Amino acid sequence: MNILEFKWDNYGKYCPGATGLFLSHEDFHKIGKLLLNDGRYQEKQIIPRNWIKEMCKMQLETPSMYKEERVLPKIGVGYYTFISRDGYIFRDGASGQYIILNKEKNILITIMSTEKDMKNITEILRGII
Repeated sequence: MNILEFKWDNYGKYCPGATGLFLSHEDFHKIGKLLLNDGRYQEKQIIPRNWIKEMCKMQLETPSMYKEERVLPKIGVGYYTFISRDGYIFRDGASGQYIILNKEKNILITIMSTEKDMKNITEILRGII
C-alpha cells in the first residue's frame, strides 16, 4: 500500500496495537479503501475478503452505547468496528479520527482532526449521511 511514513507510540517497551498510530490523511484513507473494497487495494487482495466481512458484521449488540440522537449511533460492534444504522460502519480514534463507510452506497469518509469531542465531528455530517 506504500505506507512508508508512520509513527506508532509505545507504552514503555510495548506497542498497544489498537492506539497510538499516526498516519498522513492520504495513508489513513488507504486503510478506508481497503475496508470498503473487501480487503483489495489496487487490484491486489491484501486481507482475505471473508475477514473484512466478519469485521463489518454485527458480532455483538451494544444497547448501553446506543444514543438515537447521534449521527452515527453505536448499535453494535463487529471486529474492530462499530455498527451503526442505515448500513454505516465506522472506526473512531481517540483524538478525532474517523473511517466511516457504507458498502451498499459505496461511501467512504475519512476524517483527521484533533477534536476530543467525537460528537462535534460527526455533527458536521448530519444531513449528508
